[in-house]
Amino acid sequence: MGLLMKIFTWWDGATIGTSLFSAINGEQVGSDHAGNRYFRSQKKTVEGLERRWVIYAGANDDSR
Repeated sequence: MGLLMKIFTWWDGATIGTSLFSAINGEQVGSDHAGNRYFRSQKKTVEGLERRWVIYAGANDDSR
């Protein structure tokens, strides 16, 4: 059941697609005390900017 939850749900952590995208295209730059992991893209955009994102540990709740 855990694998199906990872494939189809986004509200309780990263999906498998997000995890694969992060592993292939991202570089982990840090983490915090709550277990959230911070990434940036390995390649810059055409404008010279980098893309950044967070994979939250557990439920995606902005009140934590």
